[in-house]
Amino acid sequence: MEDNLPHTKQIQYKGVDMLSLKVSGMTCGGCINAVTRAVQAQDPFAKVEADLATQTVNLETSLSLAQASQLITDAGFPVVQ
Repeated sequence: MEDNLPHTKQIQYKGVDMLSLKVSGMTCGGCINAVTRAVQAQDPFAKVEADLATQTVNLETSLSLAQASQLITDAGFPVVQ
């Protein structure tokens, strides 16, 4: 399945999706925590890494790209398309 999100990447490795999403609006550690909580509320074992300088969120998760994008957007940080 391919989503039309040009600033995202999805790679599957051993049943876990490795996602890289371009996210706007993150400015501080609190923003990173909000994104992390949003993702881990649906996938408690997800690994979330965010880079404020590049506005990128990298995930190792069982969630799909569409699910992760929606959760992060719903937390107030739109995924750039």
